[in-house]
Amino acid sequence: QEQGADKGDKAPSKAALQQAADIKKELAKAFLPGEKLADGVSVEATDKGVVISITDQLDFGMFEIGSAMPRRELVLAMEKIGHIINEKKGTITISGHTDARPFRSDTYDNWRLSTARAHAAYYMLVRGGVDESRITEVAGFADRQPKIASDPMAATNRRIEILMTAGG
Repeated sequence: QEQGADKGDKAPSKAALQQAADIKKELAKAFLPGEKLADGVSVEATDKGVVISITDQLDFGMFEIGSAMPRRELVLAMEKIGHIINEKKGTITISGHTDARPFRSDTYDNWRLSTARAHAAYYMLVRGGVDESRITEVAGFADRQPKIASDPMAATNRRIEILMTAGG
């Protein structure tokens, strides 16, 4: 169920396809089978570069509900992803996404929540050793770019996306 392959008419570059394949292999080695977040991490080559997507699972959320406080498993997963990103070139953008469930608390709505989670991901990657100067954008998109447009409430719409432009 590959979503988003038809966005734009430009195909991924050979470099992006190669990098995505490399990253997939390295992630497969980094995560143990059955690790909480292993199934939630996917890699896709796009015309903009390689997107590493970390999504909520039906039975497991990356963050505490309604908060940008990462669960321990996410911190560990981001550390692994950070190590892999370190070996690659190119700039990095980080985006946070929520599902369409209306959400509002004293602290957050979906816009703030998606942005705060993207910032949390940024801090985790930097703590995992990623060079801060490579990160060019950290943004929150609330529910405006669902991964599964036909099911705006789906858990997989809650995700962090890390886009690496194919560097030289």
